[in-house]
Amino acid sequence: MAKLRTVNVIEYADDTVIRVSSFSEDAEGNAEAEAVFKACVKENGDNVTDEELSSFVEDGMYEQGSYQAFLAHDYIGIT
Repeated sequence: MAKLRTVNVIEYADDTVIRVSSFSEDAEGNAEAEAVFKACVKENGDNVTDEELSSFVEDGMYEQGSYQAFLAHDYIGIT
């Protein structure tokens, strides 16, 4: 089985996956994934600063109430 390297933005609300966005694991894909992740945080956060955004990207996680967003690097198996 071949493996495809990806970086993913995963959003949960109330313990349910609401969206998964996958990008290629390269400089361009990482930049796109970070932009989507930051947009998700801004959309669901209250007055998030740029410094906080950078911290969330570094941690790969954001949580506010029942909403969670993850920035995850992974392999997807393909046949």
